[in-house]
This record gives sequence, structure tokens and C-alpha cells, in this order.
Amino acid sequence: MVLELSIVRVFKSGGDVAGSGFLVSNKYILTCAHVVAYCLATPKKTANIIMRQKEMPDQIIEVNFPVIVEGKIGEKLETKVTFWRPLNDEKNIQDIAVLKLINPDLLPERAQPINLIQIGNQSLKENEFEALGFPKKGSDGEWATGKLMGPRGRGLIQIEGTKQTGLRLESGFSGTAIWDKNLQGVVGMAVQADQERPEAKVAFMIPTDLLLQVGDLAKVCKIDGRIQGAIAILENYFQNHTTEISCAYYLSLPENSIPLSSGKSLYEFPGSLNEMIQNLDDRTKENYSLLERFICFLLLHLEDLKKPSELCQKLTEWLEKYSQNIEDLKAVLRKEKAIIDQEKYDMKEPEACLLVAAIEKSNNSFVVRAWLIEDIQNYTHNNSNSSHSLINEEEILINKEGIITSNKTISELKKSKNLTELLQSLWADVASFCVCDKKSKLEKIHLKKIAISLPYKLIDRHIKPVDQYLSDPNVPEFCQTLLGIECEVTLRFSERIRSSDRHSKTLERKWRSLTSRKRQPVIEIFHPSGISDTKKFFKQIRSENVVAVRLTEVLPPEKQESIMTTIYHAGIPVVLWMRPEAENLDCGRELTNICNACNYWSDLPKAIKQKRSEAWEQELDTHIGNHLSLLWDDPNIVPPVTKLEMLES
Repeated sequence: MVLELSIVRVFKSGGDVAGSGFLVSNKYILTCAHVVAYCLATPKKTANIIMRQKEMPDQIIEVNFPVIVEGKIGEKLETKVTFWRPLNDEKNIQDIAVLKLINPDLLPERAQPINLIQIGNQSLKENEFEALGFPKKGSDGEWATGKLMGPRGRGLIQIEGTKQTGLRLESGFSGTAIWDKNLQGVVGMAVQADQERPEAKVAFMIPTDLLLQVGDLAKVCKIDGRIQGAIAILENYFQNHTTEISCAYYLSLPENSIPLSSGKSLYEFPGSLNEMIQNLDDRTKENYSLLERFICFLLLHLEDLKKPSELCQKLTEWLEKYSQNIEDLKAVLRKEKAIIDQEKYDMKEPEACLLVAAIEKSNNSFVVRAWLIEDIQNYTHNNSNSSHSLINEEEILINKEGIITSNKTISELKKSKNLTELLQSLWADVASFCVCDKKSKLEKIHLKKIAISLPYKLIDRHIKPVDQYLSDPNVPEFCQTLLGIECEVTLRFSERIRSSDRHSKTLERKWRSLTSRKRQPVIEIFHPSGISDTKKFFKQIRSENVVAVRLTEVLPPEKQESIMTTIYHAGIPVVLWMRPEAENLDCGRELTNICNACNYWSDLPKAIKQKRSEAWEQELDTHIGNHLSLLWDDPNIVPPVTKLEMLES
């Protein structure tokens, strides 16, 4: 909707501009009674009498649309007053006039009646507005901007200009529409300015809810309740159904990112319900507005989950009112969702994963556990048939340097002296495992992923990065490879696999939000964060919208523990950074390039593995592949046991 295509100039009998008005239907224009009074009498005293008289004026009032034809003056159209509510000290709703076009066929083709938004109980305070008025003789129009303030007497709402430069709502703006930039619609009509304090840029408007109580205006005007209706339906459910709403929101979005006027991306989950609904309004995909798609996806999702029938009924009523064909829309979205589900559950090659966890048992003493997961894609911790324990409880203890201090195993692991040798032994053990393939034939496991869970105070600290371990030190040196090029090696916080972890809910919420952003560009998902100020870093990443982080600075040794602690407490599931030895590389540029090279955020572990392979092949110490670390904390991948009492000690 384009505001200026509804705005008219209202002329005095001598040809000067008396004020403004705006088209509310193909026949009717809304303006102020005092604007009409100035049209009909030049002397101020006479105008003051007219604007207070009970009798409705019957003279012809001329108007035109000055912005309809670029470079041309719009032709004047004749109107007559069809509704009159004069100024009256005893009335709350006053100073309103409705003009009716004498010949509606002469209405310019591009003229558009503007939609009025019913406000209800919603506060407009601090919402930004804009208005087009005609403050100068012969003016072709000037824009005023500012913020809506609180209500005052007689139901009026105060509005103020917020810029040092620019116009306030002065004479010539009376009768114009006040466009709420947050709600994307007209929320009132300008009626007067503060003449005694012109420097204050203060004026007042009649809100649409009061305007629509007058006469038959509610029947005449174009009323758009889409936004307000959607907000009214969801405001009581937004906090308790965040997961369902987030899922429907991301399903409704187009494949390509859409920049918003705020500078954010449409794929960044909004901080409030109002912001979300406003972002979706007035944008389309395949002949349906994103708001329609969101409401319908939410309805389908709630129906599948058998969630509150009352909410489903309200969403259905909204769609019946604002969508042209609800059944066609449902069919389109069901097909989209079916395709997404099919892609999600397509059979893939099994991805065996080695889970290794070092859990703090006492000060500077850590219990090591290890499990082999046959296929991490179809793994659940309750299915013991798809996993194998490689180290039994409390058999191996290490210190903070990764040195084994106690080893009670009776297997080849007994020979291991440190975490490096232990992982190499586990790597060799995994090679001996056989599983049934899809055709029930025995097949050796090919390990594709290694996930190492360490206490946050140990990550990239005293223990050598696991991706730099030799996979098999017993082969000739010229045949040796690294674990980081054989597998996708990622890190996790071992604190998060404890059932008592009080930050787990935050982690789970952020992971769900992350997994719903399948179509969002990776660079937009990974929040760029500096780490020079740890407190500021925490404030940046604790937001619910921040679900993945890339550090724009190399992580120095002296800040490793504090930064890892901050990430843990903020509940961030995925973090990409460069280790201390990469201090001569351009950290921000290198990590940006990696993110841009990925089609989906879930491709990042493969992209890191590729960089590590390139560094190994080129034998360059300065290659970025030698210096990358990736935290990848999927809360759904937990040790394959129902209860680990030793983790709670």
C-alpha cells in the first residue's frame, strides 16, 4: 500500500490549500471539520464559527491528488460534505468531516483508498510514523516523520517529530493520514498542532478506533485487521508455543534472504510477536502473502500435533477472512511440507560416529568414556542396539593435560599413556567392528565423525586439538594421516551431557531455532562476535536470536577459558573460531569465506574437514585448515545410556 496515492489537497475557495484529506473508499474522503471551515471562509473569525456550527455545510469543496501523476498537477475534483462532526467542547469525538466525490468516475486510475488499522488495546507508544501534508501555499507536499506518544484527553494521541531537521505537523497537515511504520497502516488522522510551542514539534491525532465510531464510517472505510487480528490471536500463545511458531515462521519464508528496513534479515527470528507479524506482512511467495503462509503453516502444524483446538479455530477464522481460498492454500503448503519431510527422511549412507567424553570427577581429574554409534543420523540414546560402549565406567582417568593417571582396562587401551594414544587405539578398535548393511550383509564400519566432549575449561587449552592427532602412528611416516582429514572432528561441552545441566533448556531452544533455519544463508546465521570485551561478548550472544557464532578474532590462550565459559552459559550450540597459532591470518575474512562456501549451515563440519585436508595435502603450517575449531553441540546426541550416575557426582 502506497500512502501518497490516497492523500488529497483540500482547497479554499480562492485556490490556496486549506489542509489535507485521505481517500477511504472509491467515493469518500476523510478530513477535519476545521479544514472544511477554512475552505469556506477566509476571515479567521468566520471560519471559527463554521467549524463549530451544527449545520452541515452544503457548499462544493475542491480537492486533488497531487502525487498521482508525476510531473503533472492533479485535476481538481468536486466534493460535498456528507458527514459532519464539528468542534464541540462537550463532545469527545469531534472535528471530523467526510467528503463525497460528486463524480466518482473522475477518480484518477492510480488513486488508492488507504486501509485503516483498528488499534484495539494495543499501545502505539514509540511506534514510528510518517505523514504527507501541504504546509505551504501551493505546496505539492511535504513529509513529516516522528514517533507516536501516549494518549491525552478526548481520546487524542500525541505525536512528536524526533529529528532536529524536517517538518513538524503544522497547519496544512490537518486532515492527513498518520501512517504507522511498525504496523504498516493508517492508525489515525492529524487534527491539530501545538501552536504555542512550535519548537516542540508536537501535534495530535484522532485514532482510527474513534474515527470508526462516527456515523457509517466503519461501513464506508477500508479496514485492514490482518496484522492486528493475527497479533490478537497469538499474543496469548507466543511464549508457550515458541517452538511451533518458530517452525511455522521459517517454513513460510522464501528461499532467498530478504533484507528489512531495520537492516536485519527476514531469516533472523524476530524478538517480539509484533515484529514477526509486521515482517511477514506485505511480502509474498507464490501468490500468497508470507503472513497467510505463516498462519496456515502454524494451523497445519498445530493440527498435526493435536494442539489447542481453540487456537486452531481462531487461525481458521483468520484465514477464512483474509485468504481468498483457504483450501487451495492448505493444499500448496501440505505439498511443500511433504517435499521437505521427504528430503529430511531420504535414506542416506550410514554415518558412524565416535563419541568420546571427558567428564570432571574431581578437581583436575576427568573420567573418560567412549561409545561407537553405528549411524548418527538415525540414532536415539534409548536404542542400545545401535551403539557400543568402548570404555566402561571409571576405567580411565586423565588430568587436565590429557595424561592418563589411572587405567583399569584389560584391552589394548591399557597401553595408552595419554588422550592422543587413547583415541588412536579407539580408532583402531572401531575398524574391527562389523554391522549389517541395508541388505543384511555384514560390513565393516567406516568412521565418519568424531565428537569430543570436554569441560569448557579444557577446550583448546592444555590438550592438543584432536583433529591434529595422527590416525595411526604405527604406519610409515610417509603414510600417516590425521584424524581431522579422516573424519569430521567436532567439539562439545561435556557439562552439557549432564542431566542436571541448568543451561540445557537454553541450548535446546537455540538448537531447535537453528535447525529450523534450513534456507537461511549460513553467513547470516553465524553471528560475528569480537572477544576483546568478555562482558560485551556475553551480552551479544545471550539473545534468543543468536544461535551460532563465528569469532572475528583469533582466540588467544589467556582468554580461552573465559570465552568458552561465556559460550557455555549463553547456550550457544555451534561456534566457529581460529586457534591461537593463527594470529597472522585474517580471522574475520577467512571464517566469512568458509560460511559463504556452505549452502546450508549443516554443511559446515564437511567444509571444515575439507579445509583440514587441503592444509595436510599442501603441507602449509599457515593454511587455515590447521587452525580451525568447531563446537557442534547437538542436544539430541547424548550418551547411549538411560542414567549416568557418575556424571552427577
